[in-house]
Amino acid sequence: MPTNIVIIACSIFKTELEHLKSMGKITMPIIYLDSMLHMHPKKLQELLDSKIKEYNELKIVLVFGDCHARMIDYEENKNIVRTPGINCCEIFLGSGQYRKVRNEGAFILLPEWASRWKEVFIDYMGFKNSKTTTEFMNDMHKKLVYVDTGYNKTNNPLLNEISEFVGLPLEIQHSSINELEKNVLSLINQQETDSKNNNNGG
Repeated sequence: MPTNIVIIACSIFKTELEHLKSMGKITMPIIYLDSMLHMHPKKLQELLDSKIKEYNELKIVLVFGDCHARMIDYEENKNIVRTPGINCCEIFLGSGQYRKVRNEGAFILLPEWASRWKEVFIDYMGFKNSKTTTEFMNDMHKKLVYVDTGYNKTNNPLLNEISEFVGLPLEIQHSSINELEKNVLSLINQQETDSKNNNNGG
């Protein structure tokens, strides 16, 4: 097991990354930060800065989008690499499919956020009833797209409840985790190669 690499990831990817780990494709430790920190960028930055400092002697793979204003600054550190994609949806879907879904006017919902939807819409965004939520969401979106990666049991009653609350028709899009797997394994390989070159004096 590599001891000089650590993955720091948003918990939105936990189920899928743990699947890759169970298959032996990821062998290094993964540190997860709560996906709800996305709603509090300053807190996310503080915690992520702290974790990076804690593991500063290791090679770090960050599995995050542009989730706070200074995220790109981490890439100036030669020991840190980060997944391509502006947000978790693009990291899952890939840029082409992500743009297609967004151009269709979709509000994209990932499995973890579906299970915590009240934290997003009621606790954070402050929508107390369906009427105000529907008015807001319909100004910007035409449909609700749930991304089913195949590793979480699809809770249709829950998804229908969300669809009704936000006033958007529901569409379930089945997606592999190929894009996530390809990018994370590529970054791990990059860090492993860089580590070997450094150890060999390259």
